[in-house]
Amino acid sequence: MLEDPTMAHCVAWVPAAAGVFRFSSRNKDQVAALWGKRKGNKRPMTYQKMSRALRNYARSGEIFKVKKKLTYQFSRDTLTLLQRKPT
Repeated sequence: MLEDPTMAHCVAWVPAAAGVFRFSSRNKDQVAALWGKRKGNKRPMTYQKMSRALRNYARSGEIFKVKKKLTYQFSRDTLTLLQRKPT
């Protein structure tokens, strides 16, 4: 979703080079539903469930919470893996 310009109203890089991204507070439920669909969940994902998943990713070191609201940063290793992955 971060690479899709049509999704900029939901989630965007801020800045991409550092691996920092931010969710739109107005469209966070839409992002959660789309992410749940992408992951193959049978039931729609809510923002509450997505935020729990983000906390789990933070515990594992894949992402870090940035001090700004709804803003996260990929770890260097995760960002390297994502950049190698074909789209």
